[in-house]
Amino acid sequence: MSQTSVSRFRSEIELISVIFMWGLNFPVIKIILVVLPPHVLNVFRITAAGSVLGYIHLRRSSWSFKTFFAPLRSDPKAFIYISVVGWILYQVTFITGLNLTSAGNGALIMASAPIWTAIIARIMKYDRLSKMSWLGLLVSIVGTATIVIMGNAEISLSKDLLWGNAIILLAAVFWGAYTAMTRPMVAKHTPISLTVLSLLIALPVLILFSIPFWAEIDWSKISWLYWVAIFFSGSLSTGIAIVFWNNSVRRLGASHTAAYGNVVPLIALFSSYFMLGNEIVPAQLFGGTLIVGGLVIMRWARRRMSKDELFPPVRIHG
Repeated sequence: MSQTSVSRFRSEIELISVIFMWGLNFPVIKIILVVLPPHVLNVFRITAAGSVLGYIHLRRSSWSFKTFFAPLRSDPKAFIYISVVGWILYQVTFITGLNLTSAGNGALIMASAPIWTAIIARIMKYDRLSKMSWLGLLVSIVGTATIVIMGNAEISLSKDLLWGNAIILLAAVFWGAYTAMTRPMVAKHTPISLTVLSLLIALPVLILFSIPFWAEIDWSKISWLYWVAIFFSGSLSTGIAIVFWNNSVRRLGASHTAAYGNVVPLIALFSSYFMLGNEIVPAQLFGGTLIVGGLVIMRWARRRMSKDELFPPVRIHG
């Protein structure tokens, strides 16, 4: 097996770990939101992620803050764009939308993110998909919709949930744009530096969003188990997972990486069953088969394309 093949295989293993972390994160967040307002939870999650990733990045920078911040000095505008889209707009719209709509609606609408990634990456000429890859992406998304819709009583398009649905749709677009926009950045910077520096730019803004909600917290209800859950949601699902995600964007491309996101509802389905007691129906298992089938099609199509076909040359505008 060539070094390139090993590198791509490693990226796929990392993506599998990502979808498990994100799938488990869904019921974990729902549990934490019982005791914490959404925007306050965001601050804790991002702070946990920043602490863990900041330590790792500083250690890799030989404990030199000059080296630590070197990528930011070289491409300040690009880092700001990535931070605004992926760490401010996405985080705020996602947590706000999920708080205003049902979990079922949120999962269904977020399943559209790979389509937005593929479209935006194609428009920006960062990535390409063959016709067979588009077919695989479509099959995977149909599987996601099947999992969320079939047997889920939470799905609703009532006017009461309209604002939440609209905000979650914006979150899906922002996540798709973030994944596409990281393509030229990860060609120049390491995934961990890209993640942690973008996160640090966004954190003060997220703190400002949270200020009006701190008075609502009843600290006596937050046991140590909630803090463990917050650490998991922040350091792993928000921190390490996004480093792996950005690394896969560099090695596999934005569109193919985004397609793995469709497996998250399948993992969330089983984790919600064990953690929250949600019911699983046969149609949802069929949807899971479609998701995996779609990813197999995309992987097969990807192997038939040359590197130049997959990754057109890109320029970074700092």
